[in-house]
Amino acid sequence: MLVRNLDFLSIPKEFAKVEINIYEDKAIALVYIENKGYSIILKENDINESIFLLKTNLTPHNINEADKEDFINVIKMLLDKVYMNADIKEYEKQHQEHVFLKLMDVLTEESEIEMISEANSKLYTDIEKGFMKLELDIMNNKIDSLNEAIAKVSNDLHTTHQEMEDKDWRNKLNNVL
Repeated sequence: MLVRNLDFLSIPKEFAKVEINIYEDKAIALVYIENKGYSIILKENDINESIFLLKTNLTPHNINEADKEDFINVIKMLLDKVYMNADIKEYEKQHQEHVFLKLMDVLTEESEIEMISEANSKLYTDIEKGFMKLELDIMNNKIDSLNEAIAKVSNDLHTTHQEMEDKDWRNKLNNVL
């Protein structure tokens, strides 16, 4: 019997999207995909410049998990990109942890949330396909790791068997001599 778990294909029909302005015409949008993770989007002039997917169990109401640091590091990378050519003082730049907390607060307040779906947003389709691809990549990595482990065990077994045969032949030769 062959069994497949296709839970990774069951993505919610709507995503919650919030956005905060960062600097001049640049903004960071955060899309929450329930039971899957998030998408972080760097926008310039309302054009998506960079889109990242974060597969995590972190929720807007529970941000005390280990994934929080990885999340903040992605935001820092985007902020570095925003401020790369900006001629402003360091203390005027927004801090990545502050941006993270602000995005999560806006998500929990629910007053500024935009619900996006396949019918009203191309971004929905991009994120949906991205998460499917991410899940497939994760499965492929697990399969590759499993194949490597099997090959290593097989090689170790072959080497052990070869050493036992060599030792057996050596013992037989010693007995004959």
